[in-house]
Order: sequence, then C-alpha cells, then structure tokens
Amino acid sequence: MNIDLRNITNHYQDVKLISLSTWRQANEITPRDRNGPYVVMQEGYDPEDTRLIPEEFVLGRSGKWLSLGHFFQMPVPDRRAEFVFGTVGEIIQMMNNLPSKAEFLRPAGKEAPAPSAPAAGDEMAGAFQAARTKQTGETK
Repeated sequence: MNIDLRNITNHYQDVKLISLSTWRQANEITPRDRNGPYVVMQEGYDPEDTRLIPEEFVLGRSGKWLSLGHFFQMPVPDRRAEFVFGTVGEIIQMMNNLPSKAEFLRPAGKEAPAPSAPAAGDEMAGAFQAARTKQTGETK
C-alpha cells in the first residue's frame, strides 16, 4: 500500500481505473470501450475515520465512495449496478459532476471489513484483484 496517503478526494488525478476486461461477464456491459468495464478505486483515508486507517475505496454511480471490504461483501448484481462503468468517458462525465468534498457510503453499524481474497466463484472480484495486482505489481 502507498505510504503517502491522504484523505479520499473526488479529483480524477487521485483515482485508479481497474479494468475488469478479463471478467467473464465483461461483454455484458454495454456500452464498453476496449479495456472496459472498469471500477474506480482510490487508496487513502475516510476523513471521518479518527483511526486514520488506510483503506482502498471504490466510487459508485451515486458519487459516493465505499470501502473495498464492503464492496466485496455485496452481491455481484448490486456491485455491477452501482460500481461498474463501461467506458472511461462515462467515468469522466460522472466525476466532473461530483462535489469537491468526497461522500461515503457507510453501512450502518458496520466497520469496514478488511478486503480478503475473493470468495470462491466470485469472478468479478477475481478479475478485480488480478487487474489491481498487475497494475500495481503487488503480490498479495
């Protein structure tokens, strides 16, 4: 994980696009560009987390960030509907309309679980982890 982390922002230069192009259901996302579909990710801190524990977050169509641990706990259809984007243009358009202050989805009464290995049979999570590892060179 990056040691130079800061609060999560809505600035496009702070995000990483994670390609889900190897996901078996990627071709069901339309429209999609050559490397799509994508998940928008950012490493940093939730500004309301007084513990300052660095986490990874994904950005939803709602314009709100969700911890990666909660993301992996969601059913695939819900993840797909809220967090999967078909094209880079779609992401840019959505991010251009975000407020300056990042907003977060915080499931009531639930501390964000640590992201773990994808559940067996969770092909979307597997494609996400593979793309993230390939992009960052991590060996988790």
